[in-house]
Amino acid sequence: MSGFKILFANLYDLLLLIAIWFVAAVPFVLWQGKEFTDNPTVTLAFQIYIVAITYVYLTYFWIQSGQTPGLRTWKLQLVTEDNRLLSRHSANLRFIFTILFFLIGWLGLFFPKQQLLQDRFAKTKIVHTQK
Repeated sequence: MSGFKILFANLYDLLLLIAIWFVAAVPFVLWQGKEFTDNPTVTLAFQIYIVAITYVYLTYFWIQSGQTPGLRTWKLQLVTEDNRLLSRHSANLRFIFTILFFLIGWLGLFFPKQQLLQDRFAKTKIVHTQK
């Protein structure tokens, strides 16, 4: 499988997430007003809010079908090493590893297995599907 397909599928999902973050940020920013950037507690709360939205978005698709919109577009699916859909536990592990390896997780695509680092640690894989 091409590592570029995985990369483009993730970039597609990132574009969708950016749109969701933008829409989700509007009520938060309107609620906080001018003090939004001045108060470190509010800034931290906003960051936690955005991570929570990201968590809900990704884990919902991973558990329901193994396909985020980006993976579905590129005919890819996220499954466990034994080719099953992710459980809540597996999805949580992968999300945590995705956060931890955000900047270096992509390096795994350049190794022979072409597997993201977060997938290696979470014992998941992205496979090609006909759907």
